[in-house]
Amino acid sequence: SHDNRSEAKLAEFCKWLDRHRFFRFKMRARRRTEGPFLKTVSWLFDKTADYGWGVGRSFACWFAHWTISGFVLYANTGSSGTVAEGSILFLAALGTGFANAHAFLRLTAEGGYLEPCQKLLEENDKWAPLTAAVGTAEAVLGPIFLFLLLLTLRNRFRLA
Repeated sequence: SHDNRSEAKLAEFCKWLDRHRFFRFKMRARRRTEGPFLKTVSWLFDKTADYGWGVGRSFACWFAHWTISGFVLYANTGSSGTVAEGSILFLAALGTGFANAHAFLRLTAEGGYLEPCQKLLEENDKWAPLTAAVGTAEAVLGPIFLFLLLLTLRNRFRLA
C-alpha cells in the first residue's frame, strides 16, 4: 500500500515535470514565429529564468542586479579616503543598491533601516543624475527579478 502511494506520487511528479519541459520547448519554438517585441520578451524570460525553471539563473540575475548597481553607486562616490572610509562607503552603496531594488520595503525611506546609507552616499555623490537614474532603474527592474526568482522557486519545488 505504501509502495503504491509512492509510485503514484512519483508518476504524478514525472507528469508535472514533463508538462513543464514541454512548455519550455513550446515557448522556444513559438519564439521563432512571434513579432519582434514578443520574441524579445520571450528570449529575456528564457535567459533570466529558463521559463520559470532556472533557479540559478534567476538568483544570479536578481543578485547581480543590485550588486552591480551598488558598485556603480560606489564608483560614483569617488572614494579617495582611508580604507576604512572606502569600506564604509562600499557597504553603504551595496545596502542602498539592495534597498533601491526592493523599494517596496521602504528601507531607505525616512526612519528606514538603511536611510543612513543613502544619506552617506548623497553626501559623497559626484554626479547626482547617475544616482537618480540607477535608483529608478533598480526600482523598476528589482521587483521583476525578485518575482522571477520567487516564481522559479515555486515552480522548481512545487510550492503552492
